[in-house]
Amino acid sequence: MKVIYITNKIIGKQEALSWFQFYCDKPEDILIFDSIYMAKQSIQNIIIANQKHIDFIVTDWQFAEETSRSFLLWLRELEEIYSDENFIIRSLPVLLIEDVNKQSKYISEGFDEVIVDFPANKLKLRAAVKNAIKKWRYSLAHDLELIGLDPKTQKIYYNDRKAFISYHRLKVVSRKFVDTKVKKLNYIWNINDLQSLTDSNGLFLDKMNRTMKNPPRYLEKEFHDFFINHPTFIKGEDYKYNISDMLYEKHLYKNGTLKYDEPDFINKPYGYSLEYPEIFEIKRQSHRLITYKGDRFLARAKKSFEQVKRYKSYMTSDNPQNQYYIKKYLGQLYDSYNFTLLMGSLNEKREHEDLISRLKSDFDFDDINLMTYEELLDRHIRLCDRLQEFNIFD
Repeated sequence: MKVIYITNKIIGKQEALSWFQFYCDKPEDILIFDSIYMAKQSIQNIIIANQKHIDFIVTDWQFAEETSRSFLLWLRELEEIYSDENFIIRSLPVLLIEDVNKQSKYISEGFDEVIVDFPANKLKLRAAVKNAIKKWRYSLAHDLELIGLDPKTQKIYYNDRKAFISYHRLKVVSRKFVDTKVKKLNYIWNINDLQSLTDSNGLFLDKMNRTMKNPPRYLEKEFHDFFINHPTFIKGEDYKYNISDMLYEKHLYKNGTLKYDEPDFINKPYGYSLEYPEIFEIKRQSHRLITYKGDRFLARAKKSFEQVKRYKSYMTSDNPQNQYYIKKYLGQLYDSYNFTLLMGSLNEKREHEDLISRLKSDFDFDDINLMTYEELLDRHIRLCDRLQEFNIFD
């Protein structure tokens, strides 16, 4: 999920992530602003201008001579749409952090929820966000009913439905979406079979345990097949996971020759996503990262980082031939790209956290995200938990 956090305090992204970890997978998922002005600028120039998606906004009350009520009134009066032109921006859930010195019914009026005892009490934060998100999704479901779509499937009701003209009754859905309602809302929280996603966590854990005890010869290939069949593990909320968008082992040809690099997966973001495309490379969970002396990368680990670094050089090159294949697979060039290397165990990563960070810096691997199998499973479990918590159809 993506969160806007407007605060009157000095907060680092890692600290904020510890508060919002149920919703956000990494620090970049939280857009932090220390003024109402900067938050407005971001909504106008990033979210609206580029049609990106935000899930909810959390704000403190007092900002110098201004309060967050001015922000709330500004937002609620906007006519613009966001998130691939699907939703009305003024519908965004806004949650107010309780100010024990100033709180009153007047102050909290108009906010979707008030967060009490923040950030100490995470249960109260979770309850407030749950109520706000579900209220937004119930409004979305009501809008879909109004325009003649089944809220759960977005399939058209064919019986006793007249042409929709009451646009003023819509709370969340944009007129643009209504006029092109043949398209589906492509958001992971719109998925119907949550049980299959949850069950896949057990399947992944079983595969991790089995392959650690008795690794097959083609272990990476087994996990490739698993991710093709269960793409949300590597796609999450931001990347397209339909089979037609599965960019698997695509050839990145070099300089007009038959030589090529072959990343395992290239993850293509939805148009509404704030993420850049991601190269996702898979190595073995059993591969150690650090020598037994604890002083350097093992040769195989270093080689894996260097492999991903080659992908980075290709994706960020000005070479027209390289750009031809990037556009062929992704449809366009992007300003930046993300790179993830799945390898190793969480215990070893934690044991050598400082050394790994230093070695990554020494070898210019800083922008390669090293993810372990346990971290990937934990991320997917939290995704399933969020989907279940905000589900309005059970």
